[in-house]
Amino acid sequence: MAVTKRLRYEVLRRDNYSCRYCGRSAPEVKLTVDHVVPVALGGSDEPSNLVAACADCNAGKSSVPADAPLVADVTADAMRWSRAMQQVSDMRIMQIQYDNDILEWFSGLWEGWTYGPDNLPVPAPDGFDSVLTFLANGMSPEEIDNLVRVAMNANHIRPEATWKYFCGCCWKRIRENVEIAGQLIAAEGDA
Repeated sequence: MAVTKRLRYEVLRRDNYSCRYCGRSAPEVKLTVDHVVPVALGGSDEPSNLVAACADCNAGKSSVPADAPLVADVTADAMRWSRAMQQVSDMRIMQIQYDNDILEWFSGLWEGWTYGPDNLPVPAPDGFDSVLTFLANGMSPEEIDNLVRVAMNANHIRPEATWKYFCGCCWKRIRENVEIAGQLIAAEGDA
C-alpha cells in the first residue's frame, strides 16, 4: 500500500516539518516521508513506521534498518498522536451532545409561547442553530431566555417576525457585551 497524500501531510505535521534524522526543517530542505523500518525489510505504511526526512538523509539511509531508539521515539510519537486524536474525537462528541441539548432546551422554550385568542404557536425557523452562534459569541442561556421573553412580549412585532426580532435583540446584546468587556479591559489597563 502506498503512503497517501493525507498520511504524508499528517506525518510531516506530526514531526513539525523537520527531518527526524538531522533536524533540518522546511523550507531549508525538501522533506519526504521515510519508512523507519524499510518496506524491503518488512516495514509497514503505518504512521508508527513513518517519519519526516530530508532528501539527503533519506537517500543515505536506503534499506538499512533504523536504530532502536529512533523506532521507539517514532512509536512514542505515534502513540501520543493517537491519544490526542482520540481526545479530539471525544471532545467533538461532547460538543455535539451539548449542542443537541441546547437546541432541545431552546425548542421547548420557544414552543412554550403562543399568541392570539386561539393560542397559536409563534412561527419558528426550520432550526434554531442561530442560538448556538449566540452562545459561541458569549451569551449565556439566561440572557437568551430573557430575550425570548422580550421578543414574545413585543406587541409591536407581528408573530411571523418574532424570530427575526429575537435574533436582532441577541446581536444587539452581543455588541453591548463586547463593548462592556472592552471597557473592563481598558479599566484594568488604567489601574
